[in-house]
Amino acid sequence: MKKDPIRIMAYMAFYSALYVVLWYVSKLIPFLVMPDGGSIELEYIALFVASYHLGWKKGLGVGALSWLLVFLFGGEKFFLTPIQYCLDYFVPFAVIALACVFAGHTKYNYYIGVVISMLLKWFSNVISGVFFYFPEGSAAGSWAAWTYSVTYNTWYNLATMIICVIAVPLLVNALKKTNTKFAI
Repeated sequence: MKKDPIRIMAYMAFYSALYVVLWYVSKLIPFLVMPDGGSIELEYIALFVASYHLGWKKGLGVGALSWLLVFLFGGEKFFLTPIQYCLDYFVPFAVIALACVFAGHTKYNYYIGVVISMLLKWFSNVISGVFFYFPEGSAAGSWAAWTYSVTYNTWYNLATMIICVIAVPLLVNALKKTNTKFAI
């Protein structure tokens, strides 16, 4: 991407604002929200497109700014321990920002980046669930905790991945037709 700091900051602000708007939209639609945390995360579309458009370093910046904005607007505040918070919030933002790295340097391989990023996000959510959100009457790390966490986290992460696999390549290819410079 051409070194134009004003344009890059404007894109980063745009993607962060888009993230916040999509975050609010996903919280307003009741069937997208899980009863004990987690949801179908439409907002990740903005992070994926930012990763492919701006590259992984600026994608990390967009992720950090998006997290900060949502935190300031009242979201992402469920805190048990620093490790749980990292597994539930920081790791997912980071792996989504790295989608362009996972996709390699092919121009139309967005699907692989989305799938690998979402699998890593899912794994982070499952580990958090196993050790911090295990079912009542079981212990952290138990078979019951693994079963519960895998089943609880799979459906909404899978739905998010399917939505992103459809939406992200469409949006990136539409943006490419505008002659916008892309990192990959």
